[in-house]
Amino acid sequence: MKKIFLAILFSALIFSCAMNPAPTKKTSLKIVNWNVQTFFDGNNDGIEYSNFIKSKKWGTEAYKARLKKLCSAINALDGDLVILEEIENEGIVYDISNFLAGNSWNPRKVYHYACFAKKKNSSIGCAVLSRAELSGMKVHSLDIKSEASGAPSMRPIIEVDLLSGNKGNKKLKIFVNHWKSKADGEAESEIWRRWQEGLLADKISYAQKENPDAAIICAGDFNQDISEFCAAHTECNLDGAMQEEESPANILLRAPYSTLNAPVYSPWPDYEGGGSYNFRDKWERIDHFFSCGKIRVTDFSPATGEWSYDDGRPKPFKIYSLSGWSDHLPIVCRAEF
Repeated sequence: MKKIFLAILFSALIFSCAMNPAPTKKTSLKIVNWNVQTFFDGNNDGIEYSNFIKSKKWGTEAYKARLKKLCSAINALDGDLVILEEIENEGIVYDISNFLAGNSWNPRKVYHYACFAKKKNSSIGCAVLSRAELSGMKVHSLDIKSEASGAPSMRPIIEVDLLSGNKGNKKLKIFVNHWKSKADGEAESEIWRRWQEGLLADKISYAQKENPDAAIICAGDFNQDISEFCAAHTECNLDGAMQEEESPANILLRAPYSTLNAPVYSPWPDYEGGGSYNFRDKWERIDHFFSCGKIRVTDFSPATGEWSYDDGRPKPFKIYSLSGWSDHLPIVCRAEF
């Protein structure tokens, strides 16, 4: 398991957890989540996707140009917390952080903290960039042997705490996800997404047992439309559990073959626009924020910009022309906790 907690070169990373009483004033963060579509560096390590390995155009200069475009988009999005899927390695996270720091004169805009993880020998992983301190990173993986067919390679869940407030005494627990895709068939892959859903539900439940007042947000590319999740307060709600009144649950995360479930809030049902991913001219809502506990999510939407067409569809990266950004739109929200 590749698990990296990065101290960005231009900053000092200090691990701490203040024990001061939580202030009454709420912390507000702008959060960005983006699947940046097969973001490989310029080296050929043999783990890249075949179209990168075979490409005569891909290399160091092409990587630098794509890195510059990504950083331009991250600057425009201006998130306090930026979560990225489909990053090849921690070296790219350093490159992004240092490039962004070199183009900012405002120290409050610099991403001083980052973490990265992926499964050993896999092509891509997930990264987190943060202006506030990150602490206590954990990586959670599945080893399923109870199904009739062998389990495919599945990406782990990153758990990390963001420490905010004047003395780092406000904590936001973050779970970063990139679930199994439907590339091998929607029906065939569904059970593995259910197992990943169960793992997330278990980790949420454990965090809430440790701290009933925990502020929790889950983000990532779940490869599952919001309509495919269980709506809370329906026949699939096994125990009728409710969330905090300020952030009512509308989705129930469930574990297969179990009564374990975690009620969470998704902003998608209240959003009246399209989605974050467009496949064959059909919008899909597969990139998500799920929240629970002492947190309120507002101002949610997929974000458009230079990385999208005039009609809002994302501009996918095309290796044959080295054009585009990603086949996903970034999603953005504001979290108050």
